[in-house]
Amino acid sequence: MKLLKTLGLRDIVLLNVTAIVGLRWISLAAAGGNSSMVLWFAALGLFFLPQAFAVIELTRRLPGEGGVYLWTKTAFGDFHGFMSGWCYWTNNLVYFPNLLVYVAGISVFVAGSGYQAVGENKIYVVCFSLAMLWAVMIFNVLGLRLGRWVHNLGGVGTWMAGAALIVFGCIALFRFGLANPMPADSFFAGILTGDKLSFWASMCFGFAGLELASVLAGEVKDAQRTIPRAVILSGVVIAVIYVIGTFALLVALPASEISIVAGILQGIASVAHKVGFGWASNIIALFITLGGMGGLMAWFTGAARIPFVAGVDKYLPEKFGKIHPKYGTPYVAVVVQGLIATLFIIMSFIGSTVEEAYLILIDTTLLVYFIPYVYIFLAYIVLRMRGTSDSNVVTVPKSHALAYLLGVCGFATAVAAMVFSLIPSADVGNVLLYETKVVGGFLMFVVVGAVIYWSKSRKQAR
Repeated sequence: MKLLKTLGLRDIVLLNVTAIVGLRWISLAAAGGNSSMVLWFAALGLFFLPQAFAVIELTRRLPGEGGVYLWTKTAFGDFHGFMSGWCYWTNNLVYFPNLLVYVAGISVFVAGSGYQAVGENKIYVVCFSLAMLWAVMIFNVLGLRLGRWVHNLGGVGTWMAGAALIVFGCIALFRFGLANPMPADSFFAGILTGDKLSFWASMCFGFAGLELASVLAGEVKDAQRTIPRAVILSGVVIAVIYVIGTFALLVALPASEISIVAGILQGIASVAHKVGFGWASNIIALFITLGGMGGLMAWFTGAARIPFVAGVDKYLPEKFGKIHPKYGTPYVAVVVQGLIATLFIIMSFIGSTVEEAYLILIDTTLLVYFIPYVYIFLAYIVLRMRGTSDSNVVTVPKSHALAYLLGVCGFATAVAAMVFSLIPSADVGNVLLYETKVVGGFLMFVVVGAVIYWSKSRKQAR
């Protein structure tokens, strides 16, 4: 039984949009003031564009299921392939609850701002999170022929929310003027401070994810053509939503008044009430909720393919590599991933000690997250240097020197983002303890992955 090829160009474009665009990053960026605009462009030029070129070429070279796992394995061998996939998978397991808590908080605004307290109720958040997680898991078991409509709807929701923010920003600019003064020097104020550099690492995080569709390449129709085209189309949409959306929010609200959670809703509601469209914020809340659900579906789907291909290669139990006889899906990997994510959701809500442990896990995954991107850029360089005899491979850009420059730029940016993520926020009291937890947790993830690989490889050698 083989995986079913059900995803087309439209599906991949919408998957990229809903997976990559986190509208909360716009609120967070706008709250940081005018300098966030420069930081967005820096992340766009130094990380997002090199990532796009690398993903397009690597997908052309190696369009099979697994994406970064397959690329790294081909470039550097089985161990590195497993470790890149391991880091990709484990950081997503911790990310799911974080995303669900955000979506649960936004979802209550669909009924109106008077229900905001419900979004802070633990029982509601846990029930909402588990319901969404298990719904996504079931869709993944049933297959992407049906499940793709979840991330498609999420992509449309994200697109509509971003477009609405830009429209209301234009209305605010022409009707009421700038909410924040924007002299030229304000865009560079304090841009090299520790806080700004740490935040820039988060912006790179917000731009990551173009490789996700390639992880699903075995389920994409004509992946060698479809995914590169989708990267270009979705890349433009993603960049516009982030950059213009942040500017629109700065136009609509003073930076000091922007909530890092509900800033987009604040900005739209503020302008909408002034022009007599107070109901608009409820609809935008629905769009953002749909976008969050679509993002969960996209990342859950992609992450589950990593243990699947590792199971096929027998570095994880062979059952992970099983395909459902009726639905053609990697159902064992999907269900196990859902159970582990369920555990992380419960961990984040029961008892202060367990909650603190979960928060530490979130901090440690900041470092783990960028490991696969380090591998992607290195694989891009190494495989370009080896060349190819396959006529289907289109090198982008054609110039080897420019390709190496892009690869080195992306690699250096990913490493820099890892270093900057170690810079603690101003409210961290014990810096040494914080750094010990983050670095120690990072090493724990890496060591566990290495132990699993070596134990399985020894058994295979017998």
